[in-house]
Amino acid sequence: MRRGLGGREMLTVLASLAVVLLLARLGVWQLDRGNFKEQRAAQMARREQLPPLQVTQKPLHGRGIFWRPALARGQWAGQWTVYLQNRQYQGVSGFQVLTPLRLQGSDMYLMVERGWAAPDVHAPLLVPAVPTPSGPVEVRGRIAPPPSQWFSFDKDPPDARVRQNVNLQQFGAYHHIRLLPYVVQQGGSAADGLVRVWPQPPVSAQTNFGYAAQWFAMSAVCLGMLLFFTLRTLLRRRAAFLGGGR
Repeated sequence: MRRGLGGREMLTVLASLAVVLLLARLGVWQLDRGNFKEQRAAQMARREQLPPLQVTQKPLHGRGIFWRPALARGQWAGQWTVYLQNRQYQGVSGFQVLTPLRLQGSDMYLMVERGWAAPDVHAPLLVPAVPTPSGPVEVRGRIAPPPSQWFSFDKDPPDARVRQNVNLQQFGAYHHIRLLPYVVQQGGSAADGLVRVWPQPPVSAQTNFGYAAQWFAMSAVCLGMLLFFTLRTLLRRRAAFLGGGR
């Protein structure tokens, strides 16, 4: 009579241990993600306190430039203003207004996210009238990555003013202008009627820590079940073996 585990049972134990380790590894991965987000949030907070970067025709490099204060001088290219549709603010669907800025003393352009515009309640599909000053202007804000690309069944025409997405490289190529590979989200007063409440990048780590706790809990449950059933099987066989030997 067998006292220990058989070959198939040992394979089951090993497979169960692999599942336990996999679940624990997923928990560690979520912990690492959460710690990374906390570090990134701290970095962003420090960047916001730094002096503003001067945006010129010479491109700035590195991911460390994002979310830093920025200052740009130039002249609006209002003829190329685009309106990103279906952008939400406080539950209302409106337009995100972007206008290229020709940088002072150069032929380089910077795309500026100027703010959110509410739709006309009587004609929600028409773009709102947004005043664009002529002459030299100074734009203050923060440097941000290019606008994220939303899923769309239809491809935006390259000359569309109202669109779902804007790709900076394609936009610059179509209009034959040199465009910097990042944007500035404009801050300051809203005399033009635009709303300039920019969402913070998603850096919350609480979700990751919650997932980590779930993975560790599942790993512990699987390990507990494995130990319970394995020990119960061994104890029963030991008792049967000792009883059969009398």
